[in-house]
Amino acid sequence: MKNNPKVTVIIPTYNRAHLIQRSVNSVLNQSYKNLELLVIDDASTDSTEQRISEIRDERLKYIRNKVNLGPSRSRNRGIEFSTGEIIAFQDSDDEWYRDKLEKQVDMLLKSPEDVAAVYCGMEFIDIKNGVKIGEDRQNDNFEVDFIYGSHLPHTPPTVTVLIKKSVLDEVGYFDERLRAAEDTELAMRVSKKYHYGYVNEILLKVARNHNSLMSNVKNYTISKEIIIEKHKDFLSKEILFSLCKEVANYYILKGDYKKAKEYIKKSFMFKIDLKTFFQYSAILFTPTLIKYSYRKKYKKGIPHPNFAGQFITDDSYKDY
Repeated sequence: MKNNPKVTVIIPTYNRAHLIQRSVNSVLNQSYKNLELLVIDDASTDSTEQRISEIRDERLKYIRNKVNLGPSRSRNRGIEFSTGEIIAFQDSDDEWYRDKLEKQVDMLLKSPEDVAAVYCGMEFIDIKNGVKIGEDRQNDNFEVDFIYGSHLPHTPPTVTVLIKKSVLDEVGYFDERLRAAEDTELAMRVSKKYHYGYVNEILLKVARNHNSLMSNVKNYTISKEIIIEKHKDFLSKEILFSLCKEVANYYILKGDYKKAKEYIKKSFMFKIDLKTFFQYSAILFTPTLIKYSYRKKYKKGIPHPNFAGQFITDDSYKDY
């Protein structure tokens, strides 16, 4: 890759007119100047288009979806329109530090050829008062954990990742069937052939405590079903067993015993333990009782771990 490669930054957005300018300006004001910024408006019904038109910069391009396509398809449209050698992703309510691209591009250029992407740390800001409420600087060895771990590892959120366009062309873009964990699934495909680098610094602010688009437990369950089928020859047996059990638990709670039995039987392909055997027997002979016990245990819905290692019961994952 040549020095000073062009970076395409993609921002999918939906009804974020009140926040979009801050996000856009944090990209256009980067110390690294060789970039283009594609804002993919996912059929917003507010004044997003007007707010974008107020920003004068030839590197900024506005693309509007005719209908709402969701974040994965919107990001993929951005990749399709991109002209840069490197792709970066930003959310429409977040803010980059001025040297984010410069530091990530520098690391990518200095890394071996088998390093396809670079990610960084991030901090969480209360959107209402600007106060820092947390940070994420985990540099987990997720590439190894995919193969040897017991649960799906923490993977880099999309907004922290800088990745070679040629790698995306090779392994494929975001799986548009997924409404959750699309970044984790993409990381699996990349990790089969390449490695990630890490800049051990906080380089962006992620907004919290406002109305965000969320992905719920149902969406995570669907994502896990897809991941099990797509990556059963790559992920460790312990991870696949864990995913099958999480999916089965969801269907028990919903009273769909046919699907619950299906995924418990699938779990036996990866691991057999006594507890799971008794769970399967209970579904066969006392399904009402096991459903009652699950509802009592999970009063607000079954708490599936999301793909950042946090637990969710309803809405706690930001899409855009």
